[in-house]
Amino acid sequence: MKIGTAFRMGFSALNANVFGRSKPVNVMLGVTNRCNQRCRYCQIPDRHQPEMSTEQILGLLDEMKAAGTERLGLWGGEPLLHPDIERIVTRSKELGFWISMDTNGVLVPKKLDVIRKLDHLMVSIDGPEEVNDLNRQPGAFKHAMTALQAAHGLTSLWTLSVLTRHNLNSIDYLFDLARRFDGMAAFQFLHHNQAMAGNTDDMRASDEEYRNAVRYLIHAKRRGEPVASSFRYLRYLLNWPDYSMVKQNRSRGQMNCWAGRLYCNVDADGSVLPCSLLIDERPALNAVETGFRTAFDFAGKHVDCKSCDAACFTEYNFLYDLDPGVIWDWLNAMRRTKDPHE
Repeated sequence: MKIGTAFRMGFSALNANVFGRSKPVNVMLGVTNRCNQRCRYCQIPDRHQPEMSTEQILGLLDEMKAAGTERLGLWGGEPLLHPDIERIVTRSKELGFWISMDTNGVLVPKKLDVIRKLDHLMVSIDGPEEVNDLNRQPGAFKHAMTALQAAHGLTSLWTLSVLTRHNLNSIDYLFDLARRFDGMAAFQFLHHNQAMAGNTDDMRASDEEYRNAVRYLIHAKRRGEPVASSFRYLRYLLNWPDYSMVKQNRSRGQMNCWAGRLYCNVDADGSVLPCSLLIDERPALNAVETGFRTAFDFAGKHVDCKSCDAACFTEYNFLYDLDPGVIWDWLNAMRRTKDPHE
């Protein structure tokens, strides 16, 4: 991440901590619900809602810039399926956003002009072929590997893996894969709600199996393996009471939740929610109808959960709490990632 972007995000977090000023410095934007794969733990393609037009998305980007957004995360569905994804990414770069994207990799080789413009790409892969395709779908592994090979050297590149009962023994494989492509390995638990994932109980490992996996990640990070997660998040995850429970209505580990205050999620139809865990669970205003800033301010007033086990949101919360150890861990993670733009 560029120094200027990191400084501005840090200054906004300081203002929020000291003066209580909210600003959407970090926005996750679902550009489409459509997807060209059907992973077993994701039902997003089954969601039926109108999606924003390209012009509405472009207008939203301008409003986000005016509201103070610095970092933009593009996801879906599969964001590369959007017919105007290059226009969206190009406009985002013109506005000065630091842009990341989550992808299953299928279209990466055909969209290299888009990939070059990204600051960061997360390719979803859950382990070797037989394990990955059990979590996702037959053929998914080959697409992910082709994507990693095609994107290598074009942008900052990480792997993103969902830990289930099928792939807890594949963690070392994922370390090797991340090193091969000069990146880091990011891990997350099953955390989508019922509306986004359906019932995933049959994929969930036992609490003790998950705790052992987290202990292994902690030890691996200490010995220098490319674990993207911060030590504080991993320790927090180790003490999570029940891995079948994604969120809680009380704070854990002296953590503030900054969802709806420093970051938010914009759904494919323009609805603004504090985070994706609350999709279809909380009232939301639509940014196309009310304007982005109004919808964001409304989202911040409708958060009644205080903590979750989702990697991305919990790490954001620690960063925006200005935790020195977490900031150091993430600076090291970015430093260890080969970035062709720098």
